[in-house]
Amino acid sequence: MKPKNIFYTFLFLNLLFSSWVYSQKYNAVDSIVDNYSKDIITTERLVELINKDFSKQDEKARAVFRWVATNISYDVDLAESMNYISKNAFSYKTEKEREIKDKKFKLDLVSSAMTTRKTVCHGYAALMEYLYLKLGFESTIVFGYLRADPSQIGEMPDVTNHAWNVVKIENNWKFVDVTSAAGYVSSKTNLFKFYFNDAYFFTNPERFFLNHYPADEKWLLVAKSKKDFAPLPVFFGGYFQYNYEIIKPESGICSTQNNQNLIFAIRGLEEYETIAYSSSIDNIKTYLDQKNNLDYIIPILDKKDSYVTIFVSGRIIAIYKII
Repeated sequence: MKPKNIFYTFLFLNLLFSSWVYSQKYNAVDSIVDNYSKDIITTERLVELINKDFSKQDEKARAVFRWVATNISYDVDLAESMNYISKNAFSYKTEKEREIKDKKFKLDLVSSAMTTRKTVCHGYAALMEYLYLKLGFESTIVFGYLRADPSQIGEMPDVTNHAWNVVKIENNWKFVDVTSAAGYVSSKTNLFKFYFNDAYFFTNPERFFLNHYPADEKWLLVAKSKKDFAPLPVFFGGYFQYNYEIIKPESGICSTQNNQNLIFAIRGLEEYETIAYSSSIDNIKTYLDQKNNLDYIIPILDKKDSYVTIFVSGRIIAIYKII
């Protein structure tokens, strides 16, 4: 083997080993947290356990993330009864009054989440912030826009419909979205199902940007804008969880006026994984054969004014808008 090839082989194996060590480290944290008593009802007891079991900052942060994501369910009924402006759930006349009421409101959210074991995004974020602060971290709630529906493709992110957290670990701000990590609401039953998604812990800012846009742009942590965000496709949890990378098309809006086909290319697939798509016109899943190296060809001339959903091994990873 040539020296250059040996170097790249070594580099690749080293990256694999580093990734494995990273995974194993957090697997150990998760295992300890999963064995905590199900009878924990106070934040004080949870903080006490985490401080006893972990000393490293990132492990403590992970322990909070794991516990909240696997013990607090999404409150579907509450979500359907509100209009996603819970951060404005009180009025105030002065800044001091706002601070007092905001503190009480967040404490009420924390108490309710711990007592009922369910909440919505603002409650998840308030609980995470509270626990991180109690553990000695700098942390805050970030309000913003989460793209989760194909009708949002092309929209400027000018509304607030979601809340997540940033936490400072070793002088670096890290993204945490425990709502998205906890699970999903079944489209068939409209019930919440726990499904832990590790990808929303310490998410790379470039990846986080793909479906999150903060109301306060200082929390972008990446050189992007609303104009960059608006045309993106809808990316789903599996896209992040399995670390796929869609190469093309970059825009989530594909026009039949200039193109007969949607040319789709993706990195990160395993050899056994399959690619399929369906259109909102007929909802028929069609499996694709790879063409031209990385490219998959999806005909779109008959799919104007529809949405095309991309599947990897049966998992929805992205949706595109056809105009």
